[in-house]
Parts: sequence; C-alpha cells; structure tokens
Amino acid sequence: MHNYESELQSLFINTIGGLKNSMKDTMKEIGLPLSPLYFMVLKQIHDIENCTAHHLAESTERDKGQITRLVHEVMNHGYVIKTPNPNDKRSQFLQLTDKGLECYQQLASADHAILTKMRTDISDEELKKFLEIGQKMLTNLNRINHKPGT
Repeated sequence: MHNYESELQSLFINTIGGLKNSMKDTMKEIGLPLSPLYFMVLKQIHDIENCTAHHLAESTERDKGQITRLVHEVMNHGYVIKTPNPNDKRSQFLQLTDKGLECYQQLASADHAILTKMRTDISDEELKKFLEIGQKMLTNLNRINHKPGT
C-alpha cells in the first residue's frame, strides 16, 4: 500500500521551506535584516484597509505578544506607522510608510517571480485543480484543529 499521506506531508513541508528560503535569500540580497514573517505582516498591512494588530493576530494565527513585537520591529525600521482609529480609541490602524511600501513592493515582486517559477510547466487547469484540492485539505485541517471544547 502506497503512503500518499507521507508524501503529501513531505511535499508541503518542503514547499513551505523552499518558499521561506527563497524569501530569506531575496531579503538578504536587498539588505533587509528581517525574516519572511515580516513580509507576511507587511503584505497584510498593505492589502487590508484599516488593518489593526488584532486583525494581524487573527489572520496569522499568532499570539498578540508576537504580533506586538513584529509590529514594533517594522516600526523601528521605519516601514510602518500607527494612526488613530476614529471608531475605537483602544485600537490603531497600521499603515505602510513610503519606505515600507517600497520595501513591500520589492519583496512582492520577488515573491511573484518565485511563484511564477514554481508553476513552470503547470497549466492553469492543473493549478486550479491543485488549489481546489488544497482548499479542501485546509478546510479539513481547520475542522480538526478547531473542534468544540479544544
């Protein structure tokens, strides 16, 4: 009996590791002293209007303390600023600075190039099917990981 589950696990672990390494190399080449997780934070801030630290914690499934440290780090590098949330005095919106936007755009371009190379010789139809199957697997994982009472 073939162990497809083990191959699937290896595929995902190696794919994620490869993507992280590619992004690390890219960040190193352009002189950014940050990890790929910071790119994901910059991407969320860029893509989500009125992004807050609370939203980052929820969307990345990281604890609030870790998000606070990540936000402080990108702020210390001058990539992000906080602005008051006029609807909630307890929260602040996170926005990319001009420097942060430039950094994000460089990383997004490199990320796109890596993803484009990843799908070499893969048709749109094959990719669509892969994404559909992957989404089903993710839904199954979410059901397992978010059982009531756990």
